[in-house]
Amino acid sequence: MRKEFIIIALLLSYGICQAQDELPVISADRPGALTGTDIMPRFKLQWETGMGVELDSDAPHTITLNSSLLRFGLFERAEVRLGTDFLLSDIGKTMEPSFDMAPISIGLKTMLHEGSGIIPSIAFLAEMKTPHFGMKVLLPAHLTPSFHLLFDHTLNDRLSLGYNIGAEWDGETTTPITLLGLGLYYDISDNIGSFVEAYNYLHPKSDNQYLTEFGFTWLVSRRVQLDIAADFDLQRVGKYCIFSFGMAWLIN
Repeated sequence: MRKEFIIIALLLSYGICQAQDELPVISADRPGALTGTDIMPRFKLQWETGMGVELDSDAPHTITLNSSLLRFGLFERAEVRLGTDFLLSDIGKTMEPSFDMAPISIGLKTMLHEGSGIIPSIAFLAEMKTPHFGMKVLLPAHLTPSFHLLFDHTLNDRLSLGYNIGAEWDGETTTPITLLGLGLYYDISDNIGSFVEAYNYLHPKSDNQYLTEFGFTWLVSRRVQLDIAADFDLQRVGKYCIFSFGMAWLIN
């Protein structure tokens, strides 16, 4: 009986190890302002969340208590996305702090081409924020769509290059804001990654924004990744910055 128990235990242990080996390694769209081309595996669900503080010398400070994005692999080459932010504003000002929920974003990301050699991977991301869900003070007057083309180049085993081109509507005007972004990503080790991104928001009728972000990721396991990042406005050095940390969890 004892011998049979040992054999069963060994078989179960082997099965568990095999199942863990078959799990995909997590690939997160956070941190960073840019979005990668990776698509969630079919029927896999991932939760990406974080906290951050936005410090602005010309406006009330804002703490992001929870930034959440759910990604679900719908097809082999497409995923659906649902996201929102919970914000605490007016920190350190004379006004009383206000707690707000940002508009809910619904999106679809699909792989257009899997890169090889000098040809990049290409994906398309479409998202929509609705004026019907969220705190009234943050709701847009109209639907706010955004469309992005996403590109990834694998330069070698540890270094990759990514860039995004997109158009985003703010819900108030009919003219979109243009997003241009370029990022460099380097794996320091098998578990530690680093990145730096430069991204610009080109506004049709107001001042453009030129920002940069850098940070680090830590792959704790095949299912969990932690991150830390900082953003700075190159036109307002010392006056505007964002510090954030978070995690991504491959739930199943």
